Amino acid sequence: MIKYIFSIILCAGLFTTTYGQEIANAQIEDKVKTETFTVYGNCGMCKKTIEKSLKNAIGVSEASWDKESGEMKVTFEAKSISLDEIKQMIADVGYDSETHRAKEEVYNMLPACCQYQRPE
Repeated sequence: MIKYIFSIILCAGLFTTTYGQEIANAQIEDKVKTETFTVYGNCGMCKKTIEKSLKNAIGVSEASWDKESGEMKVTFEAKSISLDEIKQMIADVGYDSETHRAKEEVYNMLPACCQYQRPE
């Protein structure tokens, strides 16, 4: 009888622990997002500037731009920073995305090799 009661308690404890871990994992996934979007640029200097624009951004844990494809991959905490804010930080250093355009005067200050064909 004692073995039977102990088995029930053990199973209930395992279920509760597993269920609690699933809830915690779901909450973490809600907080951390990875997004990929296009950022226009040309060269290695562009890569350094684009990635550096997010280096100290609160909530951004990873930022990587591929110069061949123009794809920017960013991992961030959605409660700390939004995708819109991330794209604006990139535009603030002179680089356009599909939704955010750098100011003309900031774009014009980029080195000649970094002045990409701007989208309309």
